[in-house]
Amino acid sequence: MRSAKRLLIPAMLTVLLISSVAVAQDTRPPRVRLGSNYDGQLLTLGNNIYAQVPPDSLGVEFLFQPETRGDVRSPAVMLGADYGHMEPTFGPDCDGRTCEKRVFSVQLDKQLKHQPEGWGQLVAREIGTGEETSVRVYWDETPPIANFLTPQFNEQLGGNTKFHIVTHTFDEDIVSMKVTWKAVDLTGGGRQIPQFEQHNLGYDFAGHAACVPTTVGANLKWLDNTTGQADTIPSGFSNSEIVHTLGAYMGTDTGGTSGDGAVAGTINFLLLQSGYLPGYNYDIEHLGSSDAAGKYGFTPIQMLIEYAFGGTISLGFHNLSSDSSFGHFLALSNVVYNADGTAWIVVMDPNVEPNPGGVTQGQYRWFKLHTNGKIDWTDANPGYYSPASGQVKLDELLILRSFSSNGIFSALKPQSDGRPTRGDVVGRLTDGGHTFVGDFTPPAGSTGPWLLISESTDASGHTQRAVQLVGGRFVNNQPPPQ
Repeated sequence: MRSAKRLLIPAMLTVLLISSVAVAQDTRPPRVRLGSNYDGQLLTLGNNIYAQVPPDSLGVEFLFQPETRGDVRSPAVMLGADYGHMEPTFGPDCDGRTCEKRVFSVQLDKQLKHQPEGWGQLVAREIGTGEETSVRVYWDETPPIANFLTPQFNEQLGGNTKFHIVTHTFDEDIVSMKVTWKAVDLTGGGRQIPQFEQHNLGYDFAGHAACVPTTVGANLKWLDNTTGQADTIPSGFSNSEIVHTLGAYMGTDTGGTSGDGAVAGTINFLLLQSGYLPGYNYDIEHLGSSDAAGKYGFTPIQMLIEYAFGGTISLGFHNLSSDSSFGHFLALSNVVYNADGTAWIVVMDPNVEPNPGGVTQGQYRWFKLHTNGKIDWTDANPGYYSPASGQVKLDELLILRSFSSNGIFSALKPQSDGRPTRGDVVGRLTDGGHTFVGDFTPPAGSTGPWLLISESTDASGHTQRAVQLVGGRFVNNQPPPQ
């Protein structure tokens, strides 16, 4: 027995040493990475799944492997294969070329429609090499969001003293639901986003830096330095280091930055630089055209509610189909809603052209947003890009919020004078816990508007929120001075 053990030990050590040497020598990054999907994420119908692989890859197939329940192992579900397709990116110049990149993705549609709700591994496997990667996600065809059935947007009290509230979720295993209210002030000057300018920050991605990492970097610095909401910027990082690091994580190059790259890079930056986990330390939302209520993009109502809800919002503009290729990323500073249903949106533009002598900071601009999601571009006189239509579409949003301890943060100044500015709505659960019914009576002297927030959690521990704005006072605003 002793001699046998003596023979085994050197053999085992040899295996370990060979393994260690192999790992030490193989410093190549993995060929396959899931894009903006992260561990613990809730996935539902309509979500896009992205994989990041080398540009010369033959393609990627995506699968969902349900976790074993008891002794029963469910077969993997094929979500689809993509052999690479072109998607528009954000430049805005993209080195003088069309702003597009080859991406690999599928959209969740019918593949999982009848799959039981639950945890599983989301797998991306490269066609040809067989290399793969995976993250643990939760599939839910009916996520726990409880939308507002009443009141309607900007409903007024009129002769009443309270708003009647009904929210409902289709989630089968909801465990909690509540509604809170918050008074907001929409008359302020907006968020003072740092004026980052891409020609002067970061390093050489496209002959200079680029709009996506510059915009996201400005928003992260606003969260850190301006509001103190979260430690999103490492100590000692210069503005150029912020932008350069984000751009590297985002895969920014002369072809621009993809929407998925923006999300994945932001997640990696917050994880590796600050130790923040998405879905745990903060919420990140990447909304695209399928989420937009307008024919071409996001509507004034959507933008006003998202703005009032708080956090940072990066806006993605793209060209109309009749115009030349264009894509740009800008930081939202303010939303001014008009009584005619349009809105003025104020943005911090990180691209200033012409740029004689080197512009040192970004510029605030006013754009008119129409109910169909179109933006009056030429009227704002940006000085670059001249579409024949004079318009672009607002069709992509990257939102970061809920860094604060109470889970909801707004840069909007609350009403003061000792009156309550937030609280719980008194109500009850009906329909087996799927419907909340209650009444919100504004405190005496509180003039509105008020933001109503429904928050619901299912058995998996995922929480989702829906918001509604009521009691606002809006007028037809004249074009602001340029």
